Amino acid sequence: MTLSAPRPAGAGERLDLHNSSIEESAAAAGHCGMTDLHTGRVCQEPAHHVHSCDFAATWATAATASRGA
Repeated sequence: MTLSAPRPAGAGERLDLHNSSIEESAAAAGHCGMTDLHTGRVCQEPAHHVHSCDFAATWATAATASRGA
């Protein structure tokens, strides 16, 4: 996670929400939401951040990994 705060969800329309690689719940919380399709990790940087994505495990990803699937 970064030190920068995510943008409020109502701070502008997200034109990329139609993209299947964007995690809707993360985007709704103001985060980037881009998903690494190989690992299932989701970027927790603020929406429209300038630097490369910082992928973090989501709850679903961590649960799958703990089951060994």
